[in-house]
Amino acid sequence: MHRFLLGLIQLNSGSDVDLNLQKCENYIREAASEGAKLVGLPENFPFLGSEKEKLERAGEIASKTFNLLSNISKKLNISVLAGGFPSPASNGKVFNTSIIFGPDGKEKFEYHKIHLFDTDPGDGIEYRESRTVESGQIVPETYKSPELGNISSVICYDLRFPELFREIMKKDAEMIFVPSAFTKITGQAHWEILLRARAIENQCFIFAPAQTGTHLKGRETYGHSLVVDPWGNVLGDAGEGEKLLLTEIDLEEVQKVRKKIPALKHRKIHS
Repeated sequence: MHRFLLGLIQLNSGSDVDLNLQKCENYIREAASEGAKLVGLPENFPFLGSEKEKLERAGEIASKTFNLLSNISKKLNISVLAGGFPSPASNGKVFNTSIIFGPDGKEKFEYHKIHLFDTDPGDGIEYRESRTVESGQIVPETYKSPELGNISSVICYDLRFPELFREIMKKDAEMIFVPSAFTKITGQAHWEILLRARAIENQCFIFAPAQTGTHLKGRETYGHSLVVDPWGNVLGDAGEGEKLLLTEIDLEEVQKVRKKIPALKHRKIHS
């Protein structure tokens, strides 16, 4: 299948896990009814509340998330990216985890976020993800879907580390998800340009489902879920607010761009 319909779900998640997951299910069903074969959810989609509550409820959040998305992907015969959710680690912290479920409902891909957001970006909020999240140590694999193509995923802050994307390209990725909860202040400055840069550098599709709006304690996320093609064109921009963004993907564009400018083959420096 060279062409397929992609659905990106943009959310304003809070601390009510059941409500968040119900919204996810509704949007996934809507996407499938429109013909989408691949659907992506943003970072923190099942829970965006206090760090304390995240740690206390990590097992419940992970279990409910896994069960819902495994069941619905099989029922609707689609692939779903669980963009980023807490799953228990062995040291009392959690991993920030993304999973891809195939159309058979089985887990095809799992990744633990490597780069943790410990910053003071200037919005009056101190972000210290490492207080509760254990950094992943393994470069994401690539899910080679027979129906769709070669799919991988990073999570949010990973976007700022191009060397990670280069490592993923060694694993034949054609599409990379960047599920995110980008802050409004950094999103306005850097979101689109970084996503387009990663697409151009790696000559692949970038799919970036995002959080939007105001959350707990005044935290603001940028929205603007984006679909970027391998030439760097923005094919879809969700703007602000909760919504489903549908975009037709032509996977042949990957090989067309790589043939025009074979930069990946011309590399002289390899890590």
